[in-house]
Amino acid sequence: MDLQQLLGGELGEQVTGLISNQLGIDQNQAQSAIGLALPTLLNALNKNASTDDGAAALTNAIAGKHNGAGLADLAGLAQSALGGDGSSMLKHILGGAESNVTNAISQNTGIGGGQASQILQILGPVLLNALGNQSQATAGGINVSSIASLLSNFVGNHQQQAPQHQNIISSLLDQNNDGNIADDALKIGAGFLKNLFK
Repeated sequence: MDLQQLLGGELGEQVTGLISNQLGIDQNQAQSAIGLALPTLLNALNKNASTDDGAAALTNAIAGKHNGAGLADLAGLAQSALGGDGSSMLKHILGGAESNVTNAISQNTGIGGGQASQILQILGPVLLNALGNQSQATAGGINVSSIASLLSNFVGNHQQQAPQHQNIISSLLDQNNDGNIADDALKIGAGFLKNLFK
C-alpha cells in the first residue's frame, strides 16, 4: 500500500476538504501541504517505531485513543486536535524538528506558518486513526508487528515512488542541520516514548 491509498479516495477528499474549509485555504494548497506533511510524519513515526519499545508505545496509543473510530467524525477529530491534542502529539512525533517542518510547508505552499502548524495538528490524529484502521483490516487487530510493518512499507514505497523527496524529509527531521538524522531520531524517539499521547 502507498501513501495515496492510505488517505486516498473518499477519506482523502474529506480530509482535504476539511482542512481547506477549516483554515480558509484553497483545495490545491491543502493538497500540496498534505503531500509534504504526510510523508514527513510517516517517516518520523517510522523512526520512532524502529525499536521494539517504540513500536509497542505507538501501538498502545493507536489501540487506545486512535484506534480508527475517530475517522467517523473528522470534524470532531480536527476540533479536538486544534484544541490542544494535535499540538501535544506533534511535539512527541517531531520533537525539535516541528518548526523545520512547519516552515517548509509554509514556504512551499504559500500558506502561513500558523496554518501549516494546524494542518500538521489535524493530520497527526487522522494518520494514527488510519493506521489503526489499516492494521485491523490487514492483521485482524491492532498489534505491534502490523503497525511497524505498515509504517515500514509506507515509507519504503514512498522512497521508491519519490526518492527525490527523501533528502528533503531527512533534512527536515535533522534538528541540528548537521546532515545526520540518526542522532535526532533518537532524541525524538526518546521524547515520544516518555510522553506518548498522555
